[in-house]
Amino acid sequence: MLLLKLSLLLLLTCGVVIADPALLTAKSAKVDPAIIAAGLPVFMPDRITLDYQGLKYNPCKDVIFPSILRTEGVLRSPLGKYYLYYSPHNAPGGICLAYSDSLEGPWKEYGENPILRSAWPPHYKVSHISGPSVVYNEERGKLFCYFHGENNTTRIASTADGLHFDYEAVAVDTSMYRGLSEASYAHVFRYSVPGTDFRYVMMFMGNNGGTRRIYLALSRDGLTWEARKEPLLNPPAGVGQVGSPWLFPWKGKLYVVYHGDLIVPKGVGCTTNLYVSEVDPGLQQARFIGLFYDRTLLSPDNMRQSDPFLLEEEGKLYLFTAVGPRLNQKIALARAIDALPQNP
Repeated sequence: MLLLKLSLLLLLTCGVVIADPALLTAKSAKVDPAIIAAGLPVFMPDRITLDYQGLKYNPCKDVIFPSILRTEGVLRSPLGKYYLYYSPHNAPGGICLAYSDSLEGPWKEYGENPILRSAWPPHYKVSHISGPSVVYNEERGKLFCYFHGENNTTRIASTADGLHFDYEAVAVDTSMYRGLSEASYAHVFRYSVPGTDFRYVMMFMGNNGGTRRIYLALSRDGLTWEARKEPLLNPPAGVGQVGSPWLFPWKGKLYVVYHGDLIVPKGVGCTTNLYVSEVDPGLQQARFIGLFYDRTLLSPDNMRQSDPFLLEEEGKLYLFTAVGPRLNQKIALARAIDALPQNP
């Protein structure tokens, strides 16, 4: 009851209107008390912000892994205030772009998608590419896009305008780690690791003997990477696989938000929620906190809440994810009904 009252208070003080009190009770009951106890933000679903239906480039009826760029001060004459990079999952994949003047959308598809393809002679020819993570590289004065293809390799392309890319290099592959068959779905963050001269952190999904865990690589310039051999995060109890990690500073602490596939009976289908663990500033140890965001907040039949991307803008905290059944997902927006993050 205390949890329900607290959730109701948060909703009312943030001006969120819930027309159906029964719906409020159902949603509030799905907030993990561990999230409240840790002082982490509580999110509520807002809308589907990018649907594969109606897209000109739509090879798989699937869009995943949102990566959002605020273009102001980074790009000259951008198409919009925000760029949303995304991709299909399956072959041929492709890195795609939509743009908007508002994080709420509507998002307009770029007319020349995909902007990166599964063949880029003479650099590579693979079955698919996917999983864009776009970061402004201060040392080069360009955007770096990190993407995988095949699943054992994460690559880098750079761009000055956000539309046209130059190939850079392989960032990481499985040969840099012990026992990995995949090194994919990476996010890259500008983060200075205390006591070192590393200024970029890559977190990615590594497949070790059939179990997907969260691994790290570190870089001084965003181009050349050094591997951390041991995983940072293992799946928590009841979760078989974890992936798509997001480094999240909050109120002087550091967290990783990631999706986790539940261990379910055969035939149930991929069932995925968002989870959160606290990590130390040196990114050496992780402590599991709890369920960050329940997939059924969107709808009772939503099977998957994956690929988190968190962004603060104009006093609001946004959570973008991929939702729906695996291989048939859309991109959704949720809003925080709590305070704003602080830098670590």
